[in-house]
Amino acid sequence: MAEKVNNFPPLPKFIPLKPCFYQDFEADIPPQHLSMTKRLYYLWMLNSITLAVNLVGCLAWLIGGGGATNFGLAFLWLILFTPCSYVCWFRPIYKAFKTDSSFSFMAFFFTFTAQLVISIIQAVGIPGWGVCGWIATISYFGTNIGSAVVMLIPTIMFTVVAVFSFIALSMLEVTVVTTERAKHFYNPQDIPVTLYSDSDEWEMWKHRSDPVLHIDLRRWADLMLVAPLDANTLGKVASGICDNLLTCVIRAWDRSKPLLFCPAMNTVMWEHPLTAQQVDQLKAFGYVEIPCVDKKLVCGDQGLGAMAEVETIVDKVKEVLSQHSGVQQS
Repeated sequence: MAEKVNNFPPLPKFIPLKPCFYQDFEADIPPQHLSMTKRLYYLWMLNSITLAVNLVGCLAWLIGGGGATNFGLAFLWLILFTPCSYVCWFRPIYKAFKTDSSFSFMAFFFTFTAQLVISIIQAVGIPGWGVCGWIATISYFGTNIGSAVVMLIPTIMFTVVAVFSFIALSMLEVTVVTTERAKHFYNPQDIPVTLYSDSDEWEMWKHRSDPVLHIDLRRWADLMLVAPLDANTLGKVASGICDNLLTCVIRAWDRSKPLLFCPAMNTVMWEHPLTAQQVDQLKAFGYVEIPCVDKKLVCGDQGLGAMAEVETIVDKVKEVLSQHSGVQQS
């Protein structure tokens, strides 16, 4: 295998320095993490561009009669925080998604939280801190309107960076794994998130070194929700059978992470003695049951067996996530 040559940052040939990192999204990042990794990379680029625009804003501030301190600090913001933000929070999340490193995830959330706080401070714009935030810009309109208008551009950009950073930190990423029979009940084209089925498992794996989808999904997810869990899949999971993508993910699941299941079947099937045994077996594995409810079923029968209400499921997922607050929110 050819040795990977560092390719980032892409420096002009006349600069007597070499790239420090190797970066190849398509080669390094599993497919289910690719879009999120690229979004964070674009956020880093936006933050870097904002720091450069802030330097221009502080230059206008200086020309309009402001002190040189802000311009000097803006220059330091640019040359220090552009590489630091890349090394301290983007590279950790890149490595985390590449190698499934818990330490890298922890490092990312710690440093990215600090980045969010810094972005908010920059957007506020305390005079003398080298940033064209709202306080500095609005207060300068009374001194020099032209300079203040230029300062307004990085101010808006700092605000956008802070908002996007907050969204990135609080966002849940969802992936759906479906069985082939489940496709009978919905149109896969209507699912707004990534959807995987049995065929994806085999299309991705061609050679020995190719990624194994059910293993990658198990590594990526912090929480698994099986809803609805019908009698057939319940029996498979309780018995250890894994003959499709969904049951393979469940069988490979890291039991230190939460797995929730929502039984759903006809009342007579629910009342069968095997069902109670199988549900108890899943609980013995450490999985969390969201009990079915009593209502009129699709078949017309009245009784236990209907899947819990969506609101109940969402509340339980939130509760479990809050109990596992140390994990990445995905």
